[in-house]
Amino acid sequence: MPAVTLSSSPALVRPRPTPRPSLLRTWLQRIRTRRALAALHPDQARDAGLEPWDLRAEIGKPFWRA
Repeated sequence: MPAVTLSSSPALVRPRPTPRPSLLRTWLQRIRTRRALAALHPDQARDAGLEPWDLRAEIGKPFWRA
């Protein structure tokens, strides 16, 4: 039986997709960010231009929700 070889010509090679952050990494980042927001003093939040109701809404979201 003859051996079969495949050539990898440039026309057949697909470009790799750009890497995306994994879902777990995204969730962990959201958890860290929301904990940091929760730890802000109200004066710090005001200085950053964050309204209290927006801050509470963001902190109250579960980690899987953007």
